[in-house]
Amino acid sequence: MPETAEKPRLRLLLDHFALIEDDREGWRVAHPLSEVLLLVVCGTIAAGDDFEDIA
Repeated sequence: MPETAEKPRLRLLLDHFALIEDDREGWRVAHPLSEVLLLVVCGTIAAGDDFEDIA
């Protein structure tokens, strides 16, 4: 399997997050909201308690 292939569960989670409306100002957005939320979920699963732990 190629390294760029996404796992089905990851795709499902990203699709779920894509349904959330992004109210940020477009010119200030560096990363899609769904990807930011995915990183927060992964950081929380890895015992991250706050922004510094997750970042």
